[in-house]
Amino acid sequence: MKRLGCGIIALIGIIFFFFSTPAECQNWLKLADGLLLGEFTPSRKSPISDHPVTVLRIDPARYSFRLLSALEHGGKERTARGWCEEFGLLAAINASMYMVDLRSTGYMRNYQSTNNPAFNRAFGAFMVFNPKDPSMPPVRMVDSRREKEWRSILDQYDSVIQNYRMISGGREVKWPEQDKPHSTAAIGMDNDGHVLFILSRAPYTPHDFIDILLALPIRIKDAMYLEGGDEASLSVLQQGKWLEWSGIGELGIFSVQGAPRLPNVIGIVDR
Repeated sequence: MKRLGCGIIALIGIIFFFFSTPAECQNWLKLADGLLLGEFTPSRKSPISDHPVTVLRIDPARYSFRLLSALEHGGKERTARGWCEEFGLLAAINASMYMVDLRSTGYMRNYQSTNNPAFNRAFGAFMVFNPKDPSMPPVRMVDSRREKEWRSILDQYDSVIQNYRMISGGREVKWPEQDKPHSTAAIGMDNDGHVLFILSRAPYTPHDFIDILLALPIRIKDAMYLEGGDEASLSVLQQGKWLEWSGIGELGIFSVQGAPRLPNVIGIVDR
């Protein structure tokens, strides 16, 4: 009887292993192979709204990344969805903060077009993609404060974006605590090499949002800030319909002007 009982327990364990859903997978909706959409409720609530954190998880082995800017395409700003529809993207998110002339606030280069040639000393994070050598990783996050050869890494890629560091090597980056709460668009990579498009409508300070991202079950390893406030945007195509998110104001209301128009975006297409 003792042996029989152990056998039953082992069988139950095997069944549970194969048919139960891991806790970290329960929040993900499969849009396509290599493309998952998740909404996560942070343990730390925003005093302004209760919107979840939206994360699009992208497998760079199945999808290619494109950097699009108004300066390369007629000087015309477009909504995130507008960029997608015009250029055949499956999803798009802000590429960076920008100046009045529509140039990125940090270094930005896309093949032979240089949006901003100057490295921003206040920023420490780079996202690089479209490698010149196909044997190189298709996407990398580069921390210029930790990697001495960061310039040579950038030279090996055709698309480069520079922004504020948020998370580096699975650890938080120091951020001033006195910043005002606001919606946030960010981009990151997880421990398995997936790229994460991240949008939080609920306003948090960047200091608090970093802690929130590290606490979510998304296995985040690196992240950089893209945009904040009303202009934070994410659009995703799901079965022929558009899912759209944008930031909200400090009072917890959406912009009355509709979806914001963006000069620079990162998008994905089928590889």
